[in-house]
Amino acid sequence: MRFNWKTKKEKGFSLVELVVVIAIFGIISGITMFNYGRFSSNLVVTNLAYQAALSVREAQVYGISVKRTKTTPNNFNSSYGVWFGENNSNKDFYLFADVSGSGGTTNKFDINGPDSLEEKISLPGANKILRFCLKRGGWLCSDDTGMTSPLMSIIFIRPNPDAFIYGLGDWTNTATQAEIQFSSDRGDKISRLTVTDTGQISIDTCNGNQTSNKCQKY
Repeated sequence: MRFNWKTKKEKGFSLVELVVVIAIFGIISGITMFNYGRFSSNLVVTNLAYQAALSVREAQVYGISVKRTKTTPNNFNSSYGVWFGENNSNKDFYLFADVSGSGGTTNKFDINGPDSLEEKISLPGANKILRFCLKRGGWLCSDDTGMTSPLMSIIFIRPNPDAFIYGLGDWTNTATQAEIQFSSDRGDKISRLTVTDTGQISIDTCNGNQTSNKCQKY
C-alpha cells in the first residue's frame, strides 16, 4: 500500500511583518493621543470663556433684578459685576456685589473691603487669562508697556441692562468695549470673550500664542 503524504504550507506573520504592524499601530496611536490632547485642551479653554460669559450674564441679571448679597443678607440694592486683575498669575476672576455703591467710579473691587465676594472662579491647570483690553476710542490692554497692576470691572447698575466698564488706570470714564482672552495650557489656542457697553456678550476662538496679537481684532 502506498501513501501519498502532502505537506501543508503554514501561513503566518514573519518577524519583520510583525514589527512593521506594531510600528504602524504605535504611530497611529501616538497621532490619536496627540490630537485628543489638543482637542481636550481647546475644549477646556473654550469652556472657560463661556464660564466667564456666564458670570458676566449673572452679574447683569442680578444687577437689574433683586438679589441679596452674601455678606449683607439684608442688602437687596447692590449692583453686581465681574472683576479681572493680575491676581495669582491671572488664574482667577470674581463675581462680586458692589455693596459700597461706588459703581466702579471711585474704586475697584476690593476683596478685603466692603464689597461682597459672590463667587471666585479659578482656572484649572496651566490655562490662564492671557490679557484683557478696553476700548475708549483706541484700545488699551493689560500687557501693554508701562501698564502696572492692571485691573478691570464690568458692572451692571439697576435698572439699566447696559454694562459699565472701568479699569486699566481709569475709574472715571467708561469703556465702550471689553475683551478678555483665555489661553490654553498648550498656548496654541485663544478663546475670547467680548462685552460691549450695551450689554452684548460674544465668544470666539482663534489660533495664536502667548507673545503675539493674532487673536486681537485691532
